[in-house]
Amino acid sequence: EAYSIASLSKLMTAMTFLDAKPNLKEEVIVTVEDDPHEGKTVFAAGERFTKQELFEALLIGSVNTAGNTLARTTGSGREEFVRRMNRKVQELGLSQAIFFEPTGLDARNKASARDVAIMLRAALSYPEIRETTEKNHLSLVGRATKKPYEIDSTNLLLGSFLNKPPYQVIAAKTGSLPEAKFCLAQVTRHQDGGEVIAVVLGSDDHFS
Repeated sequence: EAYSIASLSKLMTAMTFLDAKPNLKEEVIVTVEDDPHEGKTVFAAGERFTKQELFEALLIGSVNTAGNTLARTTGSGREEFVRRMNRKVQELGLSQAIFFEPTGLDARNKASARDVAIMLRAALSYPEIRETTEKNHLSLVGRATKKPYEIDSTNLLLGSFLNKPPYQVIAAKTGSLPEAKFCLAQVTRHQDGGEVIAVVLGSDDHFS
Protein backbone atom coordinates (compact mmCIF):
# COMPACT_ATOMS: atom_id res chain seq x y z
CA GLU A 1 0.00 0.00 0.00
CA ALA A 2 1.04 3.59 -0.54
CA TYR A 3 1.69 5.55 2.64
CA SER A 4 2.80 9.09 3.31
CA ILE A 5 6.60 8.80 3.68
CA ALA A 6 7.52 12.20 5.15
CA SER A 7 11.28 12.88 4.99
CA LEU A 8 12.07 9.55 3.35
CA SER A 9 11.26 11.70 0.31
CA LYS A 10 14.72 13.21 0.72
CA LEU A 11 16.27 10.04 -0.66
CA MET A 12 14.67 10.85 -4.00
CA THR A 13 15.63 14.51 -3.60
CA ALA A 14 19.27 13.52 -3.05
CA MET A 15 19.37 11.27 -6.13
CA THR A 16 17.64 13.86 -8.33
CA PHE A 17 20.09 16.48 -7.15
CA LEU A 18 23.15 14.32 -7.90
CA ASP A 19 21.75 13.27 -11.29
CA ALA A 20 22.02 16.92 -12.32
CA LYS A 21 25.83 16.70 -11.91
CA PRO A 22 25.99 19.78 -9.66
CA ASN A 23 29.10 21.66 -8.71
CA LEU A 24 29.18 20.72 -5.03
CA LYS A 25 31.57 23.59 -4.25
CA GLU A 26 29.15 26.20 -5.61
CA GLU A 27 27.88 28.59 -2.95
CA VAL A 28 24.16 29.40 -2.84
CA ILE A 29 22.10 31.74 -0.70
CA VAL A 30 19.12 30.59 1.37
CA THR A 31 16.05 32.73 0.61
CA VAL A 32 12.78 33.37 2.42
CA GLU A 33 10.94 31.08 -0.01
CA ASP A 34 13.21 28.18 0.97
CA ASP A 35 11.99 28.19 4.58
CA PRO A 36 8.87 26.00 4.80
CA HIS A 37 7.97 27.60 8.15
CA GLU A 38 7.33 24.15 9.61
CA GLY A 39 9.04 23.52 12.93
CA LYS A 40 12.29 25.17 13.99
CA THR A 41 14.10 27.29 11.41
CA VAL A 42 17.63 25.91 11.03
CA PHE A 43 19.06 28.15 8.29
CA ALA A 44 17.86 31.74 8.14
CA ALA A 45 17.26 33.63 4.90
CA GLY A 46 20.45 35.28 3.68
CA GLU A 47 22.72 32.54 4.97
CA ARG A 48 25.18 31.08 2.46
CA PHE A 49 26.48 27.53 2.08
CA THR A 50 28.06 25.31 -0.55
CA LYS A 51 25.79 22.77 -2.21
CA GLN A 52 27.90 20.05 -0.58
CA GLU A 53 27.07 21.46 2.87
CA LEU A 54 23.36 21.70 2.09
CA PHE A 55 23.38 18.15 0.69
CA GLU A 56 24.86 16.85 3.94
CA ALA A 57 22.40 18.86 6.04
CA LEU A 58 19.57 17.39 3.94
CA LEU A 59 20.52 13.77 4.63
CA ILE A 60 22.05 13.94 8.11
CA GLY A 61 19.79 16.41 9.86
CA SER A 62 16.83 16.19 7.45
CA VAL A 63 16.92 19.99 7.15
CA ASN A 64 13.92 21.00 5.06
CA THR A 65 15.33 24.38 4.07
CA ALA A 66 18.35 22.60 2.60
CA GLY A 67 16.09 20.53 0.35
CA ASN A 68 14.16 23.54 -0.88
CA THR A 69 17.35 25.52 -1.54
CA LEU A 70 18.94 22.69 -3.52
CA ALA A 71 15.76 22.14 -5.55
CA ARG A 72 15.44 25.85 -6.34
CA THR A 73 19.08 26.25 -7.40
CA THR A 74 19.43 23.03 -9.41
CA GLY A 75 18.46 23.20 -13.06
CA SER A 76 15.35 25.18 -13.93
CA GLY A 77 13.92 25.68 -10.45
CA ARG A 78 11.85 23.82 -7.92
CA GLU A 79 8.87 22.86 -10.10
CA GLU A 80 11.11 21.30 -12.73
CA PHE A 81 13.10 19.60 -9.96
CA VAL A 82 9.92 17.91 -8.67
CA ARG A 83 9.05 16.82 -12.21
CA ARG A 84 12.46 15.18 -12.42
CA MET A 85 11.84 13.46 -9.09
CA ASN A 86 8.74 11.87 -10.59
CA ARG A 87 10.59 10.93 -13.76
CA LYS A 88 13.07 9.13 -11.51
CA VAL A 89 10.11 7.24 -10.05
CA GLN A 90 9.43 5.85 -13.52
CA GLU A 91 13.09 5.06 -14.16
CA LEU A 92 13.31 3.02 -10.96
CA GLY A 93 10.04 1.21 -11.66
CA LEU A 94 8.36 2.38 -8.46
CA SER A 95 4.71 1.38 -8.66
CA GLN A 96 3.10 3.63 -6.04
CA ALA A 97 5.50 6.52 -5.42
CA ILE A 98 4.61 10.14 -6.16
CA PHE A 99 6.19 13.42 -5.08
CA PHE A 100 4.79 16.93 -4.81
CA GLU A 101 7.79 18.69 -3.24
CA PRO A 102 11.37 17.86 -2.17
CA THR A 103 11.25 17.86 1.64
CA GLY A 104 8.51 15.41 2.59
CA LEU A 105 6.46 17.98 4.47
CA ASP A 106 3.62 17.46 2.01
CA ALA A 107 1.71 14.38 3.16
CA ARG A 108 0.82 13.66 -0.46
CA ASN A 109 4.41 12.45 -0.99
CA LYS A 110 3.66 8.73 -0.89
CA ALA A 111 5.20 5.34 -1.63
CA SER A 112 4.89 1.72 -0.61
CA ALA A 113 7.47 0.08 1.65
CA ARG A 114 8.66 -1.86 -1.40
CA ASP A 115 9.08 1.39 -3.33
CA VAL A 116 11.13 2.88 -0.49
CA ALA A 117 13.34 -0.23 -0.32
CA ILE A 118 14.05 0.02 -4.06
CA MET A 119 14.65 3.75 -3.67
CA LEU A 120 17.17 3.20 -0.87
CA ARG A 121 18.94 0.45 -2.80
CA ALA A 122 19.25 2.81 -5.77
CA ALA A 123 20.48 5.60 -3.49
CA LEU A 124 23.30 3.37 -2.25
CA SER A 125 24.74 3.30 -5.76
CA TYR A 126 25.67 6.97 -5.22
CA PRO A 127 28.90 7.12 -3.15
CA GLU A 128 27.99 10.60 -1.92
CA ILE A 129 24.75 9.33 -0.37
CA ARG A 130 26.30 6.22 1.16
CA GLU A 131 29.10 8.23 2.77
CA THR A 132 26.81 10.97 4.07
CA THR A 133 24.13 8.75 5.62
CA GLU A 134 26.74 6.96 7.75
CA LYS A 135 27.48 10.17 9.65
CA ASN A 136 25.66 11.00 12.87
CA HIS A 137 26.75 14.65 13.14
CA LEU A 138 27.53 17.64 10.94
CA SER A 139 29.33 20.86 11.89
CA LEU A 140 28.89 23.86 9.60
CA VAL A 141 29.76 27.55 9.63
CA GLY A 142 27.47 29.86 7.67
CA ARG A 143 29.49 31.77 5.11
CA ALA A 144 27.35 34.90 5.39
CA THR A 145 26.95 35.18 9.15
CA LYS A 146 29.94 33.08 10.36
CA LYS A 147 27.42 31.39 12.64
CA PRO A 148 28.26 27.82 13.66
CA TYR A 149 25.66 25.11 13.13
CA GLU A 150 25.72 21.74 14.89
CA ILE A 151 23.38 19.26 13.24
CA ASP A 152 22.71 15.80 14.65
CA SER A 153 21.43 12.83 12.70
CA THR A 154 17.74 12.10 13.07
CA ASN A 155 18.50 8.35 13.17
CA LEU A 156 18.83 7.37 16.84
CA LEU A 157 20.18 3.93 15.88
CA LEU A 158 23.44 5.39 14.59
CA GLY A 159 24.52 6.23 18.11
CA SER A 160 22.93 3.25 19.82
CA PHE A 161 24.33 -0.01 21.17
CA LEU A 162 22.82 -1.76 18.15
CA ASN A 163 25.30 -0.07 15.79
CA LYS A 164 28.25 -2.20 16.91
CA PRO A 165 30.03 -5.31 15.61
CA PRO A 166 28.98 -7.63 14.11
CA TYR A 167 26.44 -5.10 12.73
CA GLN A 168 26.96 -1.69 11.16
CA VAL A 169 24.34 0.81 10.04
CA ILE A 170 25.67 1.95 6.68
CA ALA A 171 22.78 4.06 5.40
CA ALA A 172 19.57 5.30 6.94
CA LYS A 173 16.88 7.95 6.65
CA THR A 174 14.07 8.76 9.03
CA GLY A 175 10.86 10.70 8.57
CA SER A 176 7.85 11.76 10.60
CA LEU A 177 4.62 13.67 10.04
CA PRO A 178 1.25 13.44 11.79
CA GLU A 179 -0.13 11.79 8.64
CA ALA A 180 2.89 9.52 8.13
CA LYS A 181 3.65 8.81 11.80
CA PHE A 182 7.25 7.55 12.13
CA CYS A 183 9.15 6.10 9.18
CA LEU A 184 12.57 4.51 8.79
CA ALA A 185 14.54 3.15 5.84
CA GLN A 186 17.84 1.59 6.80
CA VAL A 187 20.62 -0.64 5.47
CA THR A 188 22.54 -2.73 7.98
CA ARG A 189 25.69 -4.70 7.15
CA HIS A 190 26.85 -7.87 8.88
CA GLN A 191 30.55 -8.51 9.37
CA ASP A 192 30.41 -11.13 6.60
CA GLY A 193 29.55 -8.31 4.15
CA GLY A 194 25.87 -9.10 3.72
CA GLU A 195 23.53 -6.08 3.68
CA VAL A 196 19.84 -6.00 4.61
CA ILE A 197 17.39 -3.22 3.79
CA ALA A 198 14.56 -2.67 6.26
CA VAL A 199 11.69 -0.22 5.83
CA VAL A 200 9.09 0.73 8.45
CA LEU A 201 6.20 3.05 7.56
CA GLY A 202 3.43 4.33 9.81
CA SER A 203 4.96 3.36 13.15
CA ASP A 204 3.33 4.83 16.25
CA ASP A 205 6.70 5.82 17.72
CA HIS A 206 10.48 5.64 17.15
CA PHE A 207 10.78 2.17 18.61
CA SER A 208 7.88 0.08 17.28
